[in-house]
Amino acid sequence: MTIADWILLSLIIIAAGLLIFAYIKKNIILQKICACLIIPLFAILNILILRQYLPDSLHIMKLTIIALSLVTISTIFITFEKIKSLRILGRIIAIANILCWITLYRTIFFVHKVPFWLTILMTGLYLAGMLVSIILAGKQEIVFYGLFALSFAISAYLNFCSLIFLCFEPAASSIMLFAGTTIFMGLTGFHFINQAKLKYKHAGAIRFSLLVASQILIACSNILLIR
Repeated sequence: MTIADWILLSLIIIAAGLLIFAYIKKNIILQKICACLIIPLFAILNILILRQYLPDSLHIMKLTIIALSLVTISTIFITFEKIKSLRILGRIIAIANILCWITLYRTIFFVHKVPFWLTILMTGLYLAGMLVSIILAGKQEIVFYGLFALSFAISAYLNFCSLIFLCFEPAASSIMLFAGTTIFMGLTGFHFINQAKLKYKHAGAIRFSLLVASQILIACSNILLIR
């Protein structure tokens, strides 16, 4: 790692530390500032590392920039949860982030022939997870169910792509990728259930932590993949 990389890594650690401090002290302004800084700082660090592997990493760099930019905008919008339009827009942009990652990882289906039984098995498991989430959420409006089903289906497809990577190309990068997509899929279910029924006090902190963890794992898997 270069000096710039170490500086950025230090800034990320400082921002994370300040975020934890802000949650403890219940400093809302500091929470929002730190929450909006962590992913952009990590994105810059990720791109600087990927630059060392040009031109092979060029396509990955482009998609990483777009994906992490989208999740940064989503994070900024979601920090203003009391403004309904920004909250909804933030979640839509978060789904766009996943669609961006899908364009990168769906190419695995062009390389390997996936057994039909595995597709059926995983589809059944994903549907079961969706139905359990809907049951736990209780009675809601049809639109609410529809939006959740769409977002869960998209995150499940990304998770399936990462599973195929893990099955056919087992390596540290594919393990990290599968972990990241699994966390994001879990985040989708948790957010839906919490918003509908749980109303957990620290849901915002949990949601942000899961989001950052998923994006860091996915983006870091690209570095290991290209090396």
